[in-house]
Formats: sequence, C-alpha cells, structure tokens
Amino acid sequence: MILRGCLRVLPHIINSLTNMQQLKNKINNYQSNVQSFKGNTYQVYEVDPFNPAQNFLYKRVMFGLKMYSPEELAKMPRAKQLRINRVYKRCQLVLNLWKQEISIRWTNNMFRHYFGEHPFLKPFWENTEPDPKFVNTLNFKDLGITKEMIIKKLVGEGILPANFYSLQ
Repeated sequence: MILRGCLRVLPHIINSLTNMQQLKNKINNYQSNVQSFKGNTYQVYEVDPFNPAQNFLYKRVMFGLKMYSPEELAKMPRAKQLRINRVYKRCQLVLNLWKQEISIRWTNNMFRHYFGEHPFLKPFWENTEPDPKFVNTLNFKDLGITKEMIIKKLVGEGILPANFYSLQ
C-alpha cells in the first residue's frame, strides 16, 4: 500500500524538480547577462538601433490605430484614420504571407530530410503557395524573424518609405 502511494506521488515530485531546474537555468541566464562597473553589476539591455521617428512609423504600420489613445483618435481626421487602417491591413497581409512562406519552406525541408523524394509527398511540394485566407499564428520569434528583417521586408514592399533608414 505504501509503495503504491509513493508511485502515485513520484511523478509529481519529478515534475516539480524539473520545474525547479528550469527556473534555476532561467535565473542563471538572466544573471549572466550583466556587466560589472566599479564593483557593481548592471543589467545589459538591448539597444534599439532605430530613432523615435522610425519607431513611430514602424509601430503605426504594425499596430494601426491601436497605437493611438482615444483622445488622439477623436482629434484625428477620418481620412487619416482610413489611410492608417488601409496601410495596417496591407502590412498584416504581407507579413502573414511571408510567415506562411517561411513555414512552408521549413516544413518542406523537414519532409525532404525525413522522407526524401517520396512520391506520396509530391502533391505537398507542388502546392506550396501561401493562402491569403489562412492566418499564420506563429510568432516572429519562433520563425526567427527580427525587427530588422521585418523593416527590410516592409521597405521592400513599399509599406514603409524607401528612405526609412535615413529618417531623423
């Protein structure tokens, strides 16, 4: 009886030990990202290479009207709101299709690696066009997409201005 009770509790103990080890790893990673200056340690933060004007345009195309407060929206002309919303929707479409292309490329490579040129998979490789109706819910971090890559894509598509990198 005692042994049976121990066997029921054992997975919970192992799970909590695993969670504790994961927490220790996260803390060690966090603590290793510090610099020492005159005996004091300071957290090192990533520096955004873009200036406020560039970040404003980036956020406006990425978030649309959501980046504005209700007071700002009340003062903003309706035509400007429609223009911002149109650019936002186009940006979301371009980024969604781009994420689909990356996902398709990744899965095709994985299938080729594991299954080779198997005839069963031929229909999958022939039909690899992104679908504008499908919403890719993978986030940029999981796909390995950085802010710089997004900006380069949006400048290339004409969503952000061609002189984006020289804006002040």
